[in-house]
Amino acid sequence: MNSSDTNSQFLLPDPDDEQALKDLVIPFVEACPDMHDMAHGEAQGILDKYGIEHIDPDKVWWHRFDNTSVSSNTAFLFWEHYPKPCESLTLPQLVVQRFHSHDQDNADLLDSDGGFYNEDADARIYNETNEVRMYPSRVIKDLWRINFSDRYWEKMGSFWINHSDDYRTLAKLNFISKALEEHDSSRLSNENLKTVLKAVAGNISWPITPDMLRSEASPVNDLRVTPLTIGTYQSTDILRIVDKKGYQIVYTPGELDAFHVFETPHDLHLWLMHQNNKADNRARFMAHFPLSAQQQDGDNVGLNHTIDLLFFGGSYDNSQLNLDWPALEMDAFTWLRDSVRERMFDDADLSLRSNGDLREKMWIGYLSTFTRLFGAMAVAGWPVALAAVGAGLVNIGLNIAEAVNGHSVADRKSGVIGAITASIDSLFNLLALRGAVEISEVGSAEEEFTPQENLAEPEYTAGATPRPPVITTRPVPPLASESPLAPFQTNEILDGLQVVSDEGKYRNIYQPPTGGNYIGIDYSYYQVRYVNEMKTWVIIDPANPFSFHRNLPVRLNAEGEWELLGRPGLKGGGKFFDQLPWGRPAAPLPDIDSAPTPYDVPTELRQELKPVAWNEVDEKTLNDHFVNIRNPEGPTSQFKALRKTLYRDAHDYFANASLPPRPAIPALSAASKPKDIIKTLLKESPGLVIGENHSSVGSKQFLIENMDILAKQKVKTLYMEHLLTDYHQADLDIFNRGGELSEDLESYLKQLDKGHGTDPSGRFSFREVVKAAQKNHIRVQAIDCTASYQSRGISGASANYRQEMMNYFAKTVIDADQAARGAHRWVALVGETHANTFNAVPGVSELEGGIGLRIESAEAGQARGIEPDPGRTGTDPEKLMPVFVKNDLRLQLELPPGLVREQALSVALKEPGMMTLEKTGSEFELVHRSREGLLVHTPIARDVKGFYITNSKWNINNQRFGTFKELMDALTGMGMTLIRVP
Repeated sequence: MNSSDTNSQFLLPDPDDEQALKDLVIPFVEACPDMHDMAHGEAQGILDKYGIEHIDPDKVWWHRFDNTSVSSNTAFLFWEHYPKPCESLTLPQLVVQRFHSHDQDNADLLDSDGGFYNEDADARIYNETNEVRMYPSRVIKDLWRINFSDRYWEKMGSFWINHSDDYRTLAKLNFISKALEEHDSSRLSNENLKTVLKAVAGNISWPITPDMLRSEASPVNDLRVTPLTIGTYQSTDILRIVDKKGYQIVYTPGELDAFHVFETPHDLHLWLMHQNNKADNRARFMAHFPLSAQQQDGDNVGLNHTIDLLFFGGSYDNSQLNLDWPALEMDAFTWLRDSVRERMFDDADLSLRSNGDLREKMWIGYLSTFTRLFGAMAVAGWPVALAAVGAGLVNIGLNIAEAVNGHSVADRKSGVIGAITASIDSLFNLLALRGAVEISEVGSAEEEFTPQENLAEPEYTAGATPRPPVITTRPVPPLASESPLAPFQTNEILDGLQVVSDEGKYRNIYQPPTGGNYIGIDYSYYQVRYVNEMKTWVIIDPANPFSFHRNLPVRLNAEGEWELLGRPGLKGGGKFFDQLPWGRPAAPLPDIDSAPTPYDVPTELRQELKPVAWNEVDEKTLNDHFVNIRNPEGPTSQFKALRKTLYRDAHDYFANASLPPRPAIPALSAASKPKDIIKTLLKESPGLVIGENHSSVGSKQFLIENMDILAKQKVKTLYMEHLLTDYHQADLDIFNRGGELSEDLESYLKQLDKGHGTDPSGRFSFREVVKAAQKNHIRVQAIDCTASYQSRGISGASANYRQEMMNYFAKTVIDADQAARGAHRWVALVGETHANTFNAVPGVSELEGGIGLRIESAEAGQARGIEPDPGRTGTDPEKLMPVFVKNDLRLQLELPPGLVREQALSVALKEPGMMTLEKTGSEFELVHRSREGLLVHTPIARDVKGFYITNSKWNINNQRFGTFKELMDALTGMGMTLIRVP
């Protein structure tokens, strides 16, 4: 960033203004209808009515069957069903979608066609062992009485009547806040920041006031603001801001990177293809469009298949982008508010009215992916999430997970409240002054965008002349088309059938009595579909007629014969996605395999020495004094020699170590937010070394929750202790590229978490740190090897041999990595004795000129924030002697409330088979330590027949007990031990 920084002539915004905006947030979020919470409450009422206790409505399923059913004298409904239901909904989902319309006239049949169960669609059998004792024929009447649709519409209408202006204000605030954030991370240049703000918020200046956010801004003549449109489908909230030269900036609210700079339509097209080349990212992208866009109606193929067509024509065929879509003739945020409001009502109408139509006509291929990303109720549209994403109030890829998938309505709403409040803080706190100069100059900004230095330039070999790919489209001769057509042949016999027309759209099209449209090519027949967006017919896969992943466009030639329209070919170019010309946080690191180190276990010995690397051999085996007399020169002896070499090299290095200058350790306010801490420390040094007690939740929580901020600050590598270059780095390289964890690596990470007793809930663990890094495009690099990690037992070693060996090895890896991939910012996660000097051994911070930050958890109300590290006294695990450890800075974080109790349970239930009872409200759950060493939570349910537990591994699975004591006696009879946990 090249802007002017804080200038004393600029005042801070009024704190009262900041508080006034924060006062809007909680009423805004509380008023917005939570579809899941409303449906959950109604479902709970149904369970209460029929005396069903101690089971969450989300754990009750309505199953309908159309397969094997037999009568049963023991089942509540007198029917036993297997193997799989044809329809399955949780009780809250059933409240929203209700039964089929024809069920109203045939309600009695529901009791034989299906039932309610406490197991999902994958149970082995459905009978008295898992029934929830309610009559479907009675529940259907309850659903009609509840009339959920009317209640939901009423609350949604009330929200928009009372909070319409607040929504618009917050949407504008977040646009400005996000623009400043991306300006600070160099994604928006000074001039482009001013221009993009002028286009939609030309009435603002510094300091920002609520009145500026509430007031409307007139459109700017030479800056066209228009919604992103693909085919005929208009996004609810993605905006294109286009200058008179055709340069444009696209705003995608709720995404990690919200602003994208494009110089040409080709760049925009490439970006859209990149956003939609996988199932998960396409589902996320399509969330910016209304549910109605997913429907297929007549010749309109729906948004999903229109996106498929973007790939057909290549990135130079922009016919599907509607680049000349009319500009907005109103304030952009007024339009955004009205667009989201209209979508919310339309989505509700579609969701609550026509569940059957959704399954038939919606985007089938991505519905399940969308559900996985945003939760089961999100298909019906959760308004708080929808409103929040549309306004840019939460991150659709990260924070939205808590907002939509939080375990309770309080969790979900607190996720949204926290995200909005953070945006207000960003705009009104001191750091916002980094963009104060630009905000003060918005009114006089240029009305055109300028190329940005950080745009990713295509990489070419030195001396080579870059050539853009040339797109050609040509007819394919029939004989050359036999292979492409073969998979699409149908079994239809249309001999003797006449075409429906000799002219117009249906010229030479067959329509047999069985339905569908067909054409003939070389005496074979193919099912076709007309695509409005392409103005042509395409051959479709008869086995999957709704999919456009496999399709062959056709046309009539001069002789009236059908022929393939050849797909565009690329001449002289490469893959579409190896060049990304739009703005991005920083150029990626070179994609090269990690080089081996001199201390790695040789490849030919790795299989035999794997138990050593995985800590599966006893201490005696690794002691230098122990010799395997059967194989004195075997793999273990060779490993010990390698380890000794590393120790000597490390010891010699520290005897005469020449250390780089240390950076200044900045003074930070104790209340500094993680975002400000990260930005400040990385300005002082490119390397941040986080020291931890390995069982600590705080260090991992800090990394996981702030990995996106680290990425925005151009951190590109996470260096990790415990991970071994010789056994893990090859798998890490694959994982870094594509996100696939090998079985070996995943198993090792789980073992690592278990061995160090990390977060028992699994949220803040080594495994989740690694996954969060990859998700944010931060490469994970091992800085241990087997020789440095399995270092106990070296004869004649110094007292601090582990610190010497690991710190030295980490330095060699970091230095080599920075040289091979280019100097870049990084973060290391190491034990607190490795972060800074410990017992006269320089830490990774001293060796690399970085800053050491020790992070630890604190009880509620006890966290002191960030401060110079006062140090702590611990116990040496080998010598059992007190040791003092101190880093440059210490950050204390409060443990999440749920984890405080989870840790207490983990400490108390030490051995497999230990159990305790937990009560939340009126619900009980059993918590026990499994044979695998994990804490397992199992709800205790109750119906009219008694108490029971659902656990298919236990012989009391779904067995009813008349009293609570009988259930406890049965558990102790299985060998479990009841422990009281205060």
